[in-house]
Amino acid sequence: MENDKRTHQHQESRASFAAEVAHQAEDRLEDTTQAYLDRAGVGVDSRQIVSLIRDQPLKCAGAVAAAGFVVGGGLSGALGLAVLGFVARTAVRATLYDLLSVVRNQRTTAA
Repeated sequence: MENDKRTHQHQESRASFAAEVAHQAEDRLEDTTQAYLDRAGVGVDSRQIVSLIRDQPLKCAGAVAAAGFVVGGGLSGALGLAVLGFVARTAVRATLYDLLSVVRNQRTTAA
């Protein structure tokens, strides 16, 4: 019984240590990302990017996949252009709706 308690306490302390290390790594990664964004002259806060990814992971994964498709040469054939056209229409529509909601929210908080 006592041995089980010690084992449980040891596991909890290891989990706590692992969580702390993960938080420190996340903070360092965020700081490094912000440094690169600042150096590139991009006026975006890295916390906004992280928040967007957490709030809308599927949209972000789709955007990354589309960028990889384009960079990987997927536009070289007719099928690639057709797929890109379909995805682009969907993405533009979703982006416009998101931008309109951001503008609407800014106007209501400013008023």
